[in-house]
Amino acid sequence: MRQLVDHLQNRDFRICGVFIIDSQFMVEPSKYVSGLLSALSAMVTLEIPHVNVMTKLDILSKSARRRLDEYLDPDLQVLLANEKMPGSSKFSKLNACIASLIDNYGLVKFFPLDQSDEDSITDVLLQIDLAIQYGEDLEPDDPDGRDGGMADDDDGYSDT
Repeated sequence: MRQLVDHLQNRDFRICGVFIIDSQFMVEPSKYVSGLLSALSAMVTLEIPHVNVMTKLDILSKSARRRLDEYLDPDLQVLLANEKMPGSSKFSKLNACIASLIDNYGLVKFFPLDQSDEDSITDVLLQIDLAIQYGEDLEPDDPDGRDGGMADDDDGYSDT
């Protein structure tokens, strides 16, 4: 994958990685942490601008929707402390270390995507445009067809 990215960048393509995770990963903290680790791994490996997207929000229950913000911009120490995980005494130290690793990078944040909400689709596309800096090298349009309103020999003063 890295070779493909390098090849496209050498041909002056602007590349953005989009990592998509299903909202059903919110059901169990261990699934969610594995999704976060996968997103972080992709970000570090590819070394390109990256946008993480959480999909299928339209099928979430009302109680899960209330907790959505906790998962979009995660604070894993708090999230794991609030969850009672099976076998948590056995893996609590490992979970704390993994949470610390993800929090130390501070790079993983998800943007919500709900197919029934056009605004969320627009927001994700905007984040991708911002990541690749789309349109920043374009010249602004001059509605009058002039360059600043002055001729090349016009210094702004009258000759009289």
